[in-house]
Amino acid sequence: MRQRLILFYIILLALFALVPAQSVRAQEPAADGGRRILLPVVATPAIFANPWPADNAQRQSLNAFLTWQVIHPDWLDATFSVYLTADDSTPDTLLAVGLRKASYDPYTFAENTLYYWQIVAEKPDGRRAASPVWHFQTDYFPFPPELGSMVYVPEGEFMMGCDPLHAGFDCFGEQLPLHAVWLSAFWLDKYEVTNLEYRTCVAAGVCDNPRRGSLEGEAYFDQPQYDFFPVVFVSHWDAEDYCGWVGKRLLTEAEWEKAARGSIDTRPWPWGDEPWNCTNMNRCRESDEWFTVAVDNMHPGQSPYGALNMAGNTAEWLQDWYFPDYYKESPYINPVNTTEWNPQWGWKYYSIRGGSFHDNWYYSRTNHRKFGHWGEEPGDDKPLYRSFRTGIRCASSSAP
Repeated sequence: MRQRLILFYIILLALFALVPAQSVRAQEPAADGGRRILLPVVATPAIFANPWPADNAQRQSLNAFLTWQVIHPDWLDATFSVYLTADDSTPDTLLAVGLRKASYDPYTFAENTLYYWQIVAEKPDGRRAASPVWHFQTDYFPFPPELGSMVYVPEGEFMMGCDPLHAGFDCFGEQLPLHAVWLSAFWLDKYEVTNLEYRTCVAAGVCDNPRRGSLEGEAYFDQPQYDFFPVVFVSHWDAEDYCGWVGKRLLTEAEWEKAARGSIDTRPWPWGDEPWNCTNMNRCRESDEWFTVAVDNMHPGQSPYGALNMAGNTAEWLQDWYFPDYYKESPYINPVNTTEWNPQWGWKYYSIRGGSFHDNWYYSRTNHRKFGHWGEEPGDDKPLYRSFRTGIRCASSSAP
């Protein structure tokens, strides 16, 4: 009798597990524009874990992507639908259906807005399960900008290089092959280093003055109206001095690319696949009007992890020495090219990334590799190459 009673309770618990705890969205749009009847959705939080952005995350990038994990082995063959709504704790706007990857890039979000989102998984046999409703708040940009603030890039793998199937344009040889890279977690400056910050380092006797104090014929470096504009005419070694002075370091080339691109796809721009325009990248003016913008500008171009102006405005010095064939031999974990001499070319340059306000648009792609070799013109100011094109962004391997 006791064994039968135990068996009865086991069966009863199993039946309760099959009863929908939350039945929502009995119909969904079909591909032909009609409606399709769906089985009830079972809210089973144990299926899902580790949403990104994390539940209740604050100050998330306007171009944050969504990721989640399926931790129940019985649901690894599911496809996913994504629901997301602003300022509504019951998200009912269907953004995507039939996803096979546990990730999605929605669009450029609005500033300082609360978003609620939910994943619905569907198995081939028709069973469906809903995640909890997660939420996050997007970034805002006070003035003056929060100088020295940093954004976080989690550890993990991403695809580095140019993707011939995704780029929308030809790949250059030095951007190939597309290859997997695993990076430890790190932090990077949300903003490019400003004139105001660099002047402080000069006043402390640590940093050298920029090679020029004017830009495009206008007094620039020591002018208060340009306090929050990026410092330029600095060398790789100037950048190292400044970052070291504030307890940070330069990014590696791989860190820069992951911070600009994210980890879920091979997007050519920090904001995604959409073409650049005058709101997301500073290189839009006529040739006789080109100039930098303040480091907290171009909000729609924010990278997936929250850094601004990783495309355009100024290029940024990196740790790596530039070598065009490095991708063919670079290690999988935390690569950085420390080989100083290139016997093939007979010279050595440091890598830069991001393009500038004065460069062709393709210099600013997330996959584009370049080396610092300018003064005013290529070859000027050897070996420092202090240019109006190139500035500074710092990083840290530990929490700021």
